[in-house]
Amino acid sequence: MQRRDISEMGRGKVITWAIIIALVLGATVFYLFYTGRFGGGSKLKITSPSRLGYEWSKVAAGNNIVSDYLFSRSKTLIVEKGGDGILAATSYTIAGRLVTQEAVSSGTYGLSDQALLLKCYVRGGDRAKAVALKEEVIKRFKTSDGAYVPFVYKDPDKNSGSVRSSAAMIEWLDAMMEYYVTYGSDVDYNEIKSLVGILFDNEGRIKPEKLSVAKYAESLYVSLEDTSGFKADDAGSLEQRYGTITGDSEGDLVDTKEQEAEIEGVLLSSINLRLIRDLENNKLIAEGAYEKALKSVKGGFAGGGYSFYAYATSGKMDCGDYVYSGHDVGVIDVGQNLKTMKNLAEVGELDAESYAEFKGTALNSGRIYNEFVMMTGNYAGNEALNAYTDGLMIAYYMNDKDLYNTLSVTLGRRVATKSTSPAIYMIFREEDERYVFYARENLSARMATS
Repeated sequence: MQRRDISEMGRGKVITWAIIIALVLGATVFYLFYTGRFGGGSKLKITSPSRLGYEWSKVAAGNNIVSDYLFSRSKTLIVEKGGDGILAATSYTIAGRLVTQEAVSSGTYGLSDQALLLKCYVRGGDRAKAVALKEEVIKRFKTSDGAYVPFVYKDPDKNSGSVRSSAAMIEWLDAMMEYYVTYGSDVDYNEIKSLVGILFDNEGRIKPEKLSVAKYAESLYVSLEDTSGFKADDAGSLEQRYGTITGDSEGDLVDTKEQEAEIEGVLLSSINLRLIRDLENNKLIAEGAYEKALKSVKGGFAGGGYSFYAYATSGKMDCGDYVYSGHDVGVIDVGQNLKTMKNLAEVGELDAESYAEFKGTALNSGRIYNEFVMMTGNYAGNEALNAYTDGLMIAYYMNDKDLYNTLSVTLGRRVATKSTSPAIYMIFREEDERYVFYARENLSARMATS
């Protein structure tokens, strides 16, 4: 009898363990199907997302930028109240002092803003919201040809779906890559491949798009060969280099009339080097694409006493022809320049001269200005408010806490601190005596301080 009891007990244990193993295997198979990774046929490896950590977050927090609180309030105001509960509105204006000054949402949803929000959700481990946002973006922003529009609107009559922006699509592709390696399915992998095919050619270069630039009567285009022999003190080199005046060899009257031109080209700030390297490493674009992209960006450095990068290429990404001014002739767009610098710093390729120029100006003035005027050699215009978070990331990549702190001090002055404010801890702008909170500024601040 005792032997039978022991035998029965042994069988019971075996059955129990068999059930446990079956449950574990079943759960594993379910997870693999659920995440779309069964068989591992489309697994991607990407560069680990930048997580700044406690020491850097502490510097920001010491200047009023408390990352977790900022993001919590941003979700409430920009997504729940300003957006539609899933998408982030581009901006939200809180109620004013007067009864008639009600809170107002922009009613506009930007693809770039959704890309930032998706990254915030993924890095914060919020799978449910990340999935819902990804699906809503594909539903609302994607067009019949597989491309994405840069904006959709609360007012359906404004949703024409005809405009394209490579910059916005590249930001969304970058967010989708980060989303995929954490939560994605094979459907998402196919979406990534489709978007890659729209943005890149067979050689892994970003396809040119239509860009508007300001120019004088002839051109702002300049080839690499045209500038190789110029030095800082060369007479006339500024005009020859940047096309700020025009005229022929006979000495005809120079035409200084400014006009707008539409070109085919690629914004240098859109060449996300880390993303391109990841795409190449995963064989989603052609081998050698990263080296071509890096050469294209570094080749756009002006030099000759001007420590800035070009605004765009004229033509294909690696053609060697550059446009140095964007919306104003003879003027460097500092915000665009900092985006390009950030992309270089992220892969350890930012040149010392460009960084020294940026750091020196930021430490001396405590501000980032919109423009650098090539004729005068001075910074001008209003503050480049969107550029501070790019500046913070550059400081982080360069391991420069002095610069990081200086930029945090300036940005922290625009953090709402009134305890009764619905936007406490968020970064504001004062426009027409109202307080406006922009999604891009707040979401990118979240990324740059956590």
